[in-house]
Amino acid sequence: MKVLCMGETLLRYSTQKGHRMSELDFQVHVGGSETNIAVSLAQYGFETSLLTKLPRHALGDAVISFLKSFDVDTSKILRNDMRMGSYFLENGSGNRTSQVIYDRQYSAMTSFCLDDIVLEDIFQGVEVFVVSGITVALNETVRHVVLKMLEYCRGNDILVVYDSNYRAKMWSIEEAGKAFQSILPYVDILSAGILDAQNFLGLTSQESEFEKQLTDLYQQMKKMYPHLKYITSTKREIVSTSVNNLTGYLYDEKLHVSRTYHIDDIVDRVGGGDAYLSGLLYGLLNHKEKDYSLEFGCCASVLKHTIHGDANTFSIHEIESFMESGTSRINR
Repeated sequence: MKVLCMGETLLRYSTQKGHRMSELDFQVHVGGSETNIAVSLAQYGFETSLLTKLPRHALGDAVISFLKSFDVDTSKILRNDMRMGSYFLENGSGNRTSQVIYDRQYSAMTSFCLDDIVLEDIFQGVEVFVVSGITVALNETVRHVVLKMLEYCRGNDILVVYDSNYRAKMWSIEEAGKAFQSILPYVDILSAGILDAQNFLGLTSQESEFEKQLTDLYQQMKKMYPHLKYITSTKREIVSTSVNNLTGYLYDEKLHVSRTYHIDDIVDRVGGGDAYLSGLLYGLLNHKEKDYSLEFGCCASVLKHTIHGDANTFSIHEIESFMESGTSRINR
C-alpha cells in the first residue's frame, strides 16, 4: 500500500533531562509529525513517501539521508535556498514541565505553494494521504495547497488521514477552527479529542463521565461529517512529567477503549502521539481487528516513550511482543 505523508520536517534541539535550555547544550533529532508517521509506517512495511521542502545545503542532505535509512521514499522532497525549520525543547522532569520554542519562520516549507507540485504526479499510485494541523498552521498558502490536495483525494478515492494536532504557539483557536471545519468534509480517519470538538466545532455534551462524553461528541461529529469512518484520540493522565498513564480510544459506530498503560520513567515523550496514530493505522489499513489496532497503537506509543528522538523505530515484532509480555505494566 502506498502512503503519502505531507508536512514540515524539522530539526529538534533538546536538552538532556535535568538540564536547562540556557546551558545551550543540545541533542539534535529529526522530527515533525508527518515525518514521524512516515518513518513508522515504512517500518511497518508500507511504501511510504514524504512530501516536504528542505534547504539545499548539508542539513537538508542529512535529513534526506536519515529518511532513506528508514526506507522512506524521498523522491518527492523539494529543495530551495531558505532555512531549516527547527524547535528547541527543554525536557522537563518530575514536577517541572517541558518547554518548547519554535524557530520556523521563513523556513523552506513555509514557501510551499500549488505551483510546486502537479497533483496527478504527486498522487500517482497513492492510496492513503496523511497530513496534520501542524502543517495547515504554517500559513494561508500552505492551507490552500492542502485543501486542493484533499479535493483531489476525494475525487480519486484516496483515503485521507488528518491529525488535528493543535499547537497554540502557531495559531489561534479561531484560525484553527475555521481550517478544521473546511478540512473535515474530506477526512476519512480523524485524530481529534474532546477539546477539538468543543473549541473548533462548538460542540457540547451533557455527559459528565469521560467515555460517555467522548462517545456523545464523536456521535455529533459523525452526524456533521458522515464521511468520517474512524475518529480516534488518547487520554494522558499526567502523574508527573516522568510518569504518565495512557489510554486509547477509537470510534466507528461505537467507542472502542484500550487498556490503560502505565508509562514509568519517560525517556522522551515527543512523538508519542505520532507513534500511536501510526500504530493504529498499521492495524486499520491492514484490516486487523479494531481492538488489535487500538492496542498496537498504544503499545507503539508506550515504547516510543522509552527512546530518544521524535521517530518511533520499533518493528511490528517488537511491538507485538510487548503487547503479549508487557501486561504487567498495564492497569485499568
